[in-house]
Amino acid sequence: MKKLFQLTPLLELSQYETLKIIGPYRFVHADGTSCSFHYAHYHIVIHGKTVTIHALKEELLHLTVEGLQEIHMKKTTDVSKHVE
Repeated sequence: MKKLFQLTPLLELSQYETLKIIGPYRFVHADGTSCSFHYAHYHIVIHGKTVTIHALKEELLHLTVEGLQEIHMKKTTDVSKHVE
């Protein structure tokens, strides 16, 4: 039932402080000031003053970044890193 309305991957950034990802992703790393993950053929890295993860579920990642410094998205070419 969770996929009843969500047909494509969704990455939502609100006010440059809240990030929500809905859909399959692969978590890579997190610490107090950064996190990284693979999502929809991209490797995404986020850096800020603080990074707080609120939800880390099968197809949901929800985090808050205080003092956003950088969001880096790079298309991956390695097929083994893709999340389908």
